[in-house]
Amino acid sequence: MIAALAFGPASPAAGGRSVRAARFVSRSTLPLSAACLVANGVREQLSRLLAAELDVELLEPAIPGPAERRLLVADATIVRVRGRKTDAFVIVRPADARRLVAVAFGESERSDGETLSAIERATLERIASSLVPLCNALCGTLGPVTRETNDRAACDVTTYFEVRTTGPLRIAIGFALSRDPAEEVCGPLELRDLADVELGLRVEFAAGSLGVPAFSRIAPGATIRFDTRLGESGILRCGDVALGGVTCGVTNGRNAASFDVPSGGAS
Repeated sequence: MIAALAFGPASPAAGGRSVRAARFVSRSTLPLSAACLVANGVREQLSRLLAAELDVELLEPAIPGPAERRLLVADATIVRVRGRKTDAFVIVRPADARRLVAVAFGESERSDGETLSAIERATLERIASSLVPLCNALCGTLGPVTRETNDRAACDVTTYFEVRTTGPLRIAIGFALSRDPAEEVCGPLELRDLADVELGLRVEFAAGSLGVPAFSRIAPGATIRFDTRLGESGILRCGDVALGGVTCGVTNGRNAASFDVPSGGAS
């Protein structure tokens, strides 16, 4: 978890200006790539279980406050899995639970407030439990899986993100962690860190300028007379950066260039 700079709503100030007050808000350090991996798994798993082609969208990881946590888990079906790094939660809220069960049994969407039967609740728990293995990307090696109470989840949840299906079938599956990943702080890059990076170099030689009239008369086989004198040595460039002068030639039957070190030596 890190503190990120954010700005509040605009408020009028003197001179007809608007000012946004700066503030720091908590931001999750959970890699977005890990959440995307879970979202893709949800799409594949639900498509298989519900026999339907689904697309999903991801609500990026956030750090909800106490009030938001209670709202997110209110009356929800919650499965908790113990992990090596942190515990994970799969959260299905009541409205989404009714949609899941309706699709699973080939029915139209249930009305609000309709309670699930014992068989439907068991089906819902099996669907939620089938998503638990996806949490391996979030918390490492997985341990026991249990049902969690809403009150306990509201206290233990720290990081939350949501995977939602798109299109006519709208279902949201919440995922949460009991501990936000530690921020990874890396040291400065060293030369050995760049050892495998390839750079495109080029040698520019015989550089000069040519007037537009002479350029327009260029034809195959023509002898080009430059308006300026040509330099004898070439220039080694990496992109638009000139690294120094070079002398072109042949070494062991291959074209080569000897780099002239700025101090006057050669390498």
